[in-house]
Amino acid sequence: MIGVLSVLRVYVRIYSPINTIKMRTKKNSGTGILSIILSVLLIVSVSGCKKEPAPVRELKFEVVSETVADSPHFLVPGNLCKLEYKAENLVSVKIEGLPDGWSAELSEQENIINVAASEGSVSKAQINITAVGDGNQSIVNSVVFYCLNSFDDPDGVFVLNEGNMTTENGSLTYITPEGYVVDDAYSLINGTELGNVAQDMAFCDGKIYVISQNGDTNPTGTTFENDGMLVIMDAVTLKKVAAFKREDLSVLDWPTHIAVLDAKHVYIRDNKGVYRLDSETGALTFVSGSEKAPKARFSVADGKVYTFYNKSYMTGLLEITADKDEVTKIPLPNSAPYKSLFSVSVLDGGNVWLTASGFGKNYVGKYNIADGKLVSRQISVEPNTGSAGVSFGVFGNEIYYANGTMVYSMTFDADSELKPESGLDAEKNLCDLNSIDSNAGLTYNGLAVHPVTGMVYVNTIKSYANFTQNQIWKFDFKASADAPAAKYENYTNFPAGFYFPVKK
Repeated sequence: MIGVLSVLRVYVRIYSPINTIKMRTKKNSGTGILSIILSVLLIVSVSGCKKEPAPVRELKFEVVSETVADSPHFLVPGNLCKLEYKAENLVSVKIEGLPDGWSAELSEQENIINVAASEGSVSKAQINITAVGDGNQSIVNSVVFYCLNSFDDPDGVFVLNEGNMTTENGSLTYITPEGYVVDDAYSLINGTELGNVAQDMAFCDGKIYVISQNGDTNPTGTTFENDGMLVIMDAVTLKKVAAFKREDLSVLDWPTHIAVLDAKHVYIRDNKGVYRLDSETGALTFVSGSEKAPKARFSVADGKVYTFYNKSYMTGLLEITADKDEVTKIPLPNSAPYKSLFSVSVLDGGNVWLTASGFGKNYVGKYNIADGKLVSRQISVEPNTGSAGVSFGVFGNEIYYANGTMVYSMTFDADSELKPESGLDAEKNLCDLNSIDSNAGLTYNGLAVHPVTGMVYVNTIKSYANFTQNQIWKFDFKASADAPAAKYENYTNFPAGFYFPVKK
């Protein structure tokens, strides 16, 4: 009883300093006293254990990205682009910034966001993914997407890649007008690949034609999984329209170049000469007089196909028209100081640009088919040609060429009274690519000039053994020859050359 009273005294001192508690001692009053004791203990327990707030868990959130730095996620219309994310202590996720035609589905169980865009939707979109955690914590990841709606913008650039004859197929790199590089755009769109050792491509009537040397079987008999020797695709979407396997074109012996007037007049150069393919029937017809046509890119101008010939110290053009399967020879003037041509580019209106050599000297020239007028200017170097048969590029009256990794230009004065050697004074040494980047060991398959922007493009590789170290150079030489306007590294696989979309 003394213990119980001691507890009561404690209680009274702590919780009732003013009021007093009177206790009556009666026989059999133990039960009441016990009740009081339990109530006192309960009050003490509850009053002495106030609940502490739960600790705030640190939110962690990150969208997993495998894109190249500063490059968006490329998305094919109608396909899903799957984004994965890592999160800790996540309460919720919300997605904002979706433009019209774009959608996103979230799976919090799998930590996945599936993004899609319909055809015709805006090309570029920045989507904000906001993660919310305890205590108003939030983390925003902004993800940039690029919908590959079209590939026919005149400001775009294609790089066709040969691939490796023994190990891989050809591919098609695309540089968007914004400067984003789409690696292997054809495969991304179609889920299949171009033929082994892609060599050349041509545009005609809203289609792109790509010819490869080996198609689906290389000379050693190794077979490749691809779409064949000739692939025809839609020029806007790059979706495959038709394809010819090596066995379909078995007559051809290592085809290298292609030109197209229409579906029935597809011209392909091989080791024998030039064939005409009717792509609707698959029939191949040899073009008479085209024997030993050079391994050089065709030109299409005024509805005709042009290449050239070098024979017995005579040089000239080979002209092919749709009305007959034979060539017309157009000799260059006897006064031409040429023994051989390196390459030619024929423009609408019959103006022909060319590079040539003769009697130990090298030249650039301009020839007009209609009036037979030829103007030559001597240059100090032999221009790189490569297996693509392209040795120069022209924009306006400026001609660009390279020797090794040195890039040159000349503002071409067509004054016929000037002697050929006057060109040496007009030649400009623009830059040495190797001095800008030591990994640019050699140029590969010529250079090109964008017909819309005037930008000069050059492909370089470190070496034949180290071809995976490579550069795509873009120069605005009017602004600077010391630094490129852009440089894209390690995208090409033995580049066959540059090609520019034709939008009609």
